[in-house]
Amino acid sequence: MLFLLATPEYNNVQSNTTKVKVHLRSGVAEIFDQHQDLMGKVENNIVEIETNFENKIEKTLFVLQDAVFVVSNQGLDSGTDNQGTGVYVYAKRAKEITSSISVDEVSKQYEQKKEELEVEQQKVIANGNVADQVMTSKMILIEDELEFLKKVVTVVKELKS
Repeated sequence: MLFLLATPEYNNVQSNTTKVKVHLRSGVAEIFDQHQDLMGKVENNIVEIETNFENKIEKTLFVLQDAVFVVSNQGLDSGTDNQGTGVYVYAKRAKEITSSISVDEVSKQYEQKKEELEVEQQKVIANGNVADQVMTSKMILIEDELEFLKKVVTVVKELKS
């Protein structure tokens, strides 16, 4: 089974995927080879995949932001004979969670973004605007990144405990 995760800055393709686990509004879906065609929004922003690598099952977890997925048995190119099941995930951001990821490293990134947001808020106040009434586009983007990094920190802490 093919697994493709795509974001504006990151692509991950796995051709030896055996299972994809994703949370939907209706519950948890486990997608195996020859799964029915399906599409939807990833509800908890987490996708877990299992791959068979050198006869070992390896699990990989991805934290996503604003992700949608598509399961298709048609493949990317309808003209080829390779008509296996494909799982395609498209997200605004993605972070692969591995055993080597450090909670401190992600927390540090979170704190840096938090400081960056405070600097932007001070610029708005310095210009005579009330911070509660004016949100610049840069502030909105930083808040979006903060929300994503907070989710990553939470997931990493849960896995490390």
